[in-house]
Amino acid sequence: MRQTIRLEVGVGWQLRGREVGGIEKTQVTYQYPDGLGKKNPRSSVFLPYDWSSRNQSKITTAVADLKRLMEERNLSLKEAAKFMLEPVSKDQAPTITNWKNIVEAFIESRSDRRGTTLRDLKTRMRRVLETLETNPKPRDGSSLMKSFAEMHFDNCPAGGQGRKRNLGDVEAFLEFAVKKAGAPQRWLPPDKEFKRNLIGSSSRTSAEALTVPVKGEDLEMLLEGLASNEKHSLRLAVGLVGLFGLRPSELGELTVEDGKLYVGSTKRNMQTLHKPKAPPRRVIAIDLPSLPNEGERLIRQYESGIIKLPLAINRAIERAKKKQEFKEVGDALRQLLQRYWLWQSMEKRTQGLKVYSLRHGFAWRAHKESDNPLSVRDAAAFMGHDPTTHLKHYGRWVDEAGLEEAAAKFKEGQKVQV
Repeated sequence: MRQTIRLEVGVGWQLRGREVGGIEKTQVTYQYPDGLGKKNPRSSVFLPYDWSSRNQSKITTAVADLKRLMEERNLSLKEAAKFMLEPVSKDQAPTITNWKNIVEAFIESRSDRRGTTLRDLKTRMRRVLETLETNPKPRDGSSLMKSFAEMHFDNCPAGGQGRKRNLGDVEAFLEFAVKKAGAPQRWLPPDKEFKRNLIGSSSRTSAEALTVPVKGEDLEMLLEGLASNEKHSLRLAVGLVGLFGLRPSELGELTVEDGKLYVGSTKRNMQTLHKPKAPPRRVIAIDLPSLPNEGERLIRQYESGIIKLPLAINRAIERAKKKQEFKEVGDALRQLLQRYWLWQSMEKRTQGLKVYSLRHGFAWRAHKESDNPLSVRDAAAFMGHDPTTHLKHYGRWVDEAGLEEAAAKFKEGQKVQV
C-alpha cells in the first residue's frame, strides 16, 4: 500500500497504525517540501479507517484526495482533512466529505453580512445538514436541492421570494463545497432550469402580489381611533409613516431642521455597507383633507419631544444605531399595530394588509386621491427610490373606483359632435 501511494501521490507521505482509544487507527503524516509548512514542517491527521488490510483501497483513495485538495485549494493537510474526513460513529459508515465543517466554513466566508441576513443563512444551512441526513441520502447537488425543497417548502408559496432565497443559498453553498472545500464535482448545483422548476410559478396575479395600500379614509379612521384611545405615541409613529410615506425602518433616522423633516438612509446592503451614507432626503407630508397641516403638527410633536415615539420603537432604534441595521425598528411598529384592536379589524377587512401598507398608502394618495396627482418622478423622490422602482411597485394599481373615476374624467373631456 505504501508503495502504491508513493507511486500515485509522490514522496513526503508517511502512513502508520497508531492506537487511539484501544483501536489502531490510520495516521497520515505529510512532510512539507523544503521544511516549509504553515506552522510546522510536517503535519499529521487521522483517517476515519482502522489500520487494517481490508481498508487498503479506502486509505489509498483518501490520501490521494487529500493531496488533490491541498494542491487545488492551497490548503494545509489539517485544513484539507477538516473538510474531507467526517468523524464516524460506531453505527455509521465513514464518508469522505465533512458537511458540518464545510457549512461552518461557508457561513464564516459570509460573516460580514447583515445580522438578519446571517441569521437566515444559518437557518438554511441547518436545514441543508438535516436534508443530508435523510433517507435515502442525497448523493449529488440535484438530489440535495430536490430533497431540500420537499422537506422545507411547505410554508413557501410556489414562485415566491422564500423559495428563491432558500435555493439561492443552497446553490451558493454547493458551489463553495466543490470549488473551495473539495467536495466531488457531482455536488455542483444543477442547471437553472432545474432550480426554476423547484421554485415553481406563483398562482397570484401581479395585482394580488402588490402590497395593498391604506387609503385616505382608512388612514383617517386609524389616526382618529388612536387619538380617541389616547395612544398618542403610536399615533405619532403611524402618522409619520403614513403621511410622509416613510419606510417603517426610517423612523430610526429622522431629523428636523428649520421645521422640515429629513430622513437618513436605512437601506444597507453588501454594496453600500462600507460606503458613506447618502445625504438625508427631504420628506413632505401628503395631508388628508380632513386633517390639514397634520404633517407639520407631527413634525413639531416629534422635534419638541412633547410626544415621543413608543418605548418599544425607541429601544429598537437604540439597538439599530449600534448595529447600523434598522429592520427591527419596522418590526417594533408592526408588533404594536398588530396588538391594536382597530388595526386587527382592518386586517380582517383588508386581505394582505401590512405595516408597509401605510407607506404604500402615500403613493396611492399621491396618484389617485387628487385632481392634481404627483408625477412619478416627484413621488419617487419623496419616497426615496428611482422612478423605475416606483413604477414597478405602484404603477399597476387599478380598482373599480379608479376605473370609474378615469372613465368619468374621459367623458368630461370628450368633445361634443356637432
